[in-house]
Amino acid sequence: MTTVRRSDIQIEACRLFAEADERASEGRFLEAEALYTVAAELGYPLAMNNLAILIEDVIEPARPAEAAYWLRRAVDAGYDEAAWNLAMRQRLAGRRRWYVHWLRIARDLGHAEAAEVLPVAEAGGDRWWVIEGVSPPPWKSER
Repeated sequence: MTTVRRSDIQIEACRLFAEADERASEGRFLEAEALYTVAAELGYPLAMNNLAILIEDVIEPARPAEAAYWLRRAVDAGYDEAAWNLAMRQRLAGRRRWYVHWLRIARDLGHAEAAEVLPVAEAGGDRWWVIEGVSPPPWKSER
């Protein structure tokens, strides 16, 4: 009987992630999706995050529900950037309550920018969505 060590699984997930990144940079998105998916299923949070971005922002048609699933899994694995990405999805949709929710989680996981913008979001008001140096969401036009 062969014993598979957790470290071997992590090494394979990392290898698959690197290969997926290479395919994505070459514009071979369906191959990248397949590789990210295997790495994500092996528990690699960076693959979960990148897979979510790929299937929501790159591959048509977008699959936002599946992307949210993978981002939440990455958050559950402790990846702060995935929580930030979930916050940004809520910001773009104009959902302040959920934006603040995911910013808090991102901050608690150690995301520095989330900690920086959270006070503005929590304060509410008509400019809760403002992030210095980032364009306003599509639903908001600066006057």
